[in-house]
Amino acid sequence: MRAHTAAFVASLIAVAGAPAALAQDATTEPARSMPATSGPQLTLSTNVVDFGDVDDSETVKQMVTITNTGDDVLEIGKINVTCGCTASEVEQSSLQPGESTQLEVSFNPKRRTGNQHGKRVTIESNDPSGAAEVGLKVFVIPRVITEPQLAAFGKVLQGEKGTVEMKVTGMTEDFKVIAASVDREDSFSIRVVKTEIVEREHPRTGQLMKVGESTLEVSMTEQARIGRVDGSLLIETNDEGSPKMIVRATAGVTGDIAADPTRISLSALAPGEEFEQTVKVVSSKGTPFKIKKARLVTQTMSDEDRDAIKVSYEPLPSDSEETGYLLTVKGTATETMRIIQGSIVLLTDAPGQKIVRTQITGVVRVQTARQ
Repeated sequence: MRAHTAAFVASLIAVAGAPAALAQDATTEPARSMPATSGPQLTLSTNVVDFGDVDDSETVKQMVTITNTGDDVLEIGKINVTCGCTASEVEQSSLQPGESTQLEVSFNPKRRTGNQHGKRVTIESNDPSGAAEVGLKVFVIPRVITEPQLAAFGKVLQGEKGTVEMKVTGMTEDFKVIAASVDREDSFSIRVVKTEIVEREHPRTGQLMKVGESTLEVSMTEQARIGRVDGSLLIETNDEGSPKMIVRATAGVTGDIAADPTRISLSALAPGEEFEQTVKVVSSKGTPFKIKKARLVTQTMSDEDRDAIKVSYEPLPSDSEETGYLLTVKGTATETMRIIQGSIVLLTDAPGQKIVRTQITGVVRVQTARQ
């Protein structure tokens, strides 16, 4: 009996001691914890600068605080910005643990409208986690809009007056254009035709507003020179936020007299090969003119090779429905010509078009002997 009792007591002691032994073993292994931050750490007061709704009249700015929350010196490096954004130099580029500095972030809304996506400032440093970014949220409300935004005339025949109508709309009922001018008075003119009250949708809410709108008329002058012409239109308004606006004007002015086709192409020639090409030089208006002289002008050939290409002209047949000349280029390709590139320059008696140019191109391919 005593033996059974002793065995029972021993088993109880063994069972009771097991948890204690387990607990003792558990205390021998160290507890797990999150690793402590080591090295420099760049922390921003905000990751998003929200400018809200702004008009396009002036640059907006906000300050962002940069703090070193690490345990080593933070070195702030290059600060990169996207288009429209700017960022000042930080007041202090080297921060001890716990120190802070200020960064001014700004955004220029001019010539922008609506939500601006992807705008950000990237700050490089020796923080092991990499560069930090500050995103920008902004909705730009244009105070004054022009439609179209470019006075594009396309191709205009010299001496003819092309016209582009532009609408300039503000944000208030009393808005109007008070003056308009152009820097190329030899090519363009501009005037205010009228001002009236119209309805405009608010860019943010879509709500209809009654606002002032001025209609401008931009015209080409008869004196515009042949070729591409660009000008700047200065539009002055009574809007305090946008008192002045610059709008571009562009046109391609063509002359009444031109070659048809417009280019003489001699293609690929072999040395010794004879060539001859004829094009018409006519007045699109049917105005009679005279060619006084014609010559080839080039910088890719020697004088000897240039003179080997003969340029001649004769009036179109009397029964032709067009007014002008037949222009002929002929010659024999030489090994030294290689690249034929230049202009046939015609001197005429046409008012406003004393010089007419026609492009000429060609290549002379010299065969190399096989070894």
